[in-house]
Amino acid sequence: MNFLNHKFQIVKEANIIIIKNSISNSALVTFKDNGIDLDKFKQIMYYGQSDETDGSLESLEMDKLINSFPFGFTSCSDNRMKSLFKFIRQYTEFFLPVMISRDLFEEYINRVEEIIIDKKIFDVYLSLGNSLPHLSKLLSEIPFLNVTEENDDIKKDKYDIVITKGRDYEKDKLWVQKSERILFLNVTQSKIEIGPLVFASKFIIPNIEFESINTSSTHILKQEESLICFFLERILYINFFELYDKTSGIEFFPTRSRICIDRMNLHGYGELVPMYPIQLEV
Repeated sequence: MNFLNHKFQIVKEANIIIIKNSISNSALVTFKDNGIDLDKFKQIMYYGQSDETDGSLESLEMDKLINSFPFGFTSCSDNRMKSLFKFIRQYTEFFLPVMISRDLFEEYINRVEEIIIDKKIFDVYLSLGNSLPHLSKLLSEIPFLNVTEENDDIKKDKYDIVITKGRDYEKDKLWVQKSERILFLNVTQSKIEIGPLVFASKFIIPNIEFESINTSSTHILKQEESLICFFLERILYINFFELYDKTSGIEFFPTRSRICIDRMNLHGYGELVPMYPIQLEV
């Protein structure tokens, strides 16, 4: 299956369809709209052709473009890579309007291409006990993640990130042996707390105070686990695709704070967590 590469975007001005290089802001190709359904054309160019679109005007136009500009497309046969390509396109379209500069967008695209070419999968270690029984499956459906739980038979020495409940300060500090990134996640009877995300090579693991409620006995709705997964997906994407310093509006990214969501009314707010550079540890 062929996909338009992520640095290209489809726009329409008057009756002209433009496939634009979003880095250089130049046109790869322009052509007159001769009855093309723009939404359908974007769908197959960004997310691939299907049996339903086979033989359509939009699909035939895409075939012409692949023949004329093969360097503008990537062919994927592996199902996970297909899912990853589509997944990245959705996020690229979402973040593109808030990119601070073209230079930073180019850095992001270079990171995207590196992940795709290397077929990079990030290893996540979940240490949440039995408090969120469905979260592992939800995270495993994200195409750039490989999830290991603490009760799995096969484990690695190092992971790209550990997601854990804040338990005890002395025990929490030991996570640096397993990963350079530790993301804290807690659910109490009253609220969901996500963060902080600690870069353990730069910052001391904070001594975080959590509500003293036994979360293993707290009933969690499946819908709440989906909500938690939504936030984790966004946080992990921003982190692994190195977007935290490339867009406007991510000043509340939970590296110095945690996201708190009231479980009853879904009121959300950020709560600062004191973080200290590792050089200050005595």
